[in-house]
Amino acid sequence: MFGLNRAFHNNTPRGKLQPYMRTIKLVSAVSALVFFSVGGFCVYLNDYLDRTYPAHPAITNKATRKLLRGAALREHIAPDPRIAYMFLLRALEDIYADGELSEDSEAVQEIIARMADAAAQAGERGPAEQMLEDSWSKVEQKKTGESEGWRMQQICRLADVLGPLQTSQGKHSAAISTYGAALRASKAAHELADNSQHEEFLLKQANYVTSLGEAFALSGDYDSAHTLLSSVLVDLNERQQSGKVDKWTCLDVVVMLDLAQVEHKRGDIKQSRQWAEAGLSVTGKWSRVGACDNCQAHLLAHLAKLSESQGDIKGALQYYELGLKHFNDTQTGDLEKLEAATRRLNSQMLQNVDQ
Repeated sequence: MFGLNRAFHNNTPRGKLQPYMRTIKLVSAVSALVFFSVGGFCVYLNDYLDRTYPAHPAITNKATRKLLRGAALREHIAPDPRIAYMFLLRALEDIYADGELSEDSEAVQEIIARMADAAAQAGERGPAEQMLEDSWSKVEQKKTGESEGWRMQQICRLADVLGPLQTSQGKHSAAISTYGAALRASKAAHELADNSQHEEFLLKQANYVTSLGEAFALSGDYDSAHTLLSSVLVDLNERQQSGKVDKWTCLDVVVMLDLAQVEHKRGDIKQSRQWAEAGLSVTGKWSRVGACDNCQAHLLAHLAKLSESQGDIKGALQYYELGLKHFNDTQTGDLEKLEAATRRLNSQMLQNVDQ
């Protein structure tokens, strides 16, 4: 009877699966683990985006906030400006469809500033500049925003995108005006903010002074550029004593590179070389820091050009070779230009030997 019962069970679906039950249970356990892990990660990611890049409190529609969360993901975590732009556009369409917020509201103007940034990064400079200038006009005329603090911060948000756009198009006078207004707005907003934002505003102001100095240099006003860059370097040197990597790291090297280029334009080759060498000595302290690696590539290229302009072919070649080594280590720099310069100078040295 026992044998018959056993034979009966072996012919049922469960009986046929019995040899594979351990494997099925293992696969089920792994699937459940993956499911809950992915779910937990999504919950964490959504919470992180809401805390770090919060939507304006005036936006209450859950679907719209979800779109803005998706935009933040594509702006900061997994950057793709075109997808970010589409998320922001959909969110704006939802807001207009709801009819609760006007175009001049703070929430909408913040989204427009983000859309302009995404458009600029995607290469759509014309539409980006138009959006930014329209928003800038509204803020200046106080047609948008209920608080002075918000208006000042909005000027900074717009300037962060508009300034680089103007500089890249050779509109240096406009860039000077933009960065000057942003610097004044940042100082005004700083006075209205609480102590928790103190460091953030100081960093923002240092960046604006640096950008302002660069804009003056590009416009040909090297004296004003030198004055601004030298003043901000004093503050930056005091803040680099902590020895830890933060948002201030290597901003002083950026300023030293700017000063090296300004002195070169002023015709002071010796001072230009001193600033570049000083910058190199700082980048050596911060290995594997992206901003410093990029500056080091520019500093080596600058020193190579200085040496070459003074007829020091051997010295220029050494700097270009250092640039090639730096590229191999960090993947920063212009490989094609470095290789072309190295070949050209090697050929020139061979010709000099033959002569």
